[in-house]
Amino acid sequence: MLQPTFAQRLLQVYQQLKMLIWPFIGLVTIVLMLRSIYSREEVYFYVNRLHTSWGDWFFPRITELGSTGACVVLTALLFYFNKRQGIVLAAAYLFNSMVNFALKFMVAFPRPSRFFSEKLHDIYFVPGVEVLDNFRSFPSGHSVCAFTAATVFSYYVKNKYWSWLFLLLAAMVAYSRMYMSQHFLEDVTAGATEAVLLTMLWITLIKDKAPAN
Repeated sequence: MLQPTFAQRLLQVYQQLKMLIWPFIGLVTIVLMLRSIYSREEVYFYVNRLHTSWGDWFFPRITELGSTGACVVLTALLFYFNKRQGIVLAAAYLFNSMVNFALKFMVAFPRPSRFFSEKLHDIYFVPGVEVLDNFRSFPSGHSVCAFTAATVFSYYVKNKYWSWLFLLLAAMVAYSRMYMSQHFLEDVTAGATEAVLLTMLWITLIKDKAPAN
């Protein structure tokens, strides 16, 4: 029997992920439309004015879903229940993170606190949150991790309607990075897009090569 071509395997992956992909494309389209109308500064300060006491408590916690610790915990849990799926998630995290770190150092775009260094008095900073101040803003690493997990879980879950929940959680992680003044809209959008596309590619490449459970 002939082995399926890469294009055929990629189409199979798409079929498993289309409940995630099309809403994601819709979100990115909205972001691009907004960004074509409003400047980077306008978008940033609009989000910065949306602070509430509830948000100051919630978003520093939801952002942890995109942290290194969450990557380790989610990988270990998935590996415990299904060895193959755990390996695929771990490999996707590693692959996407390497690409993302390379992009961060090549682009070297400043974080909001550095970009707006002369307007810090106009910025609301969430109490208790350490605001990063470096040139590694683009793309957002937390967004990469969150959307990598969302894509892998959406691929393997039997009830594909769960994909909407995974997308929502990943989107909240991305928004939390803007809410806490760690990233710009472009950073989280690029990180999310990078994660979805690279994870689809990675699943296509290794999905039949990881050891069985």
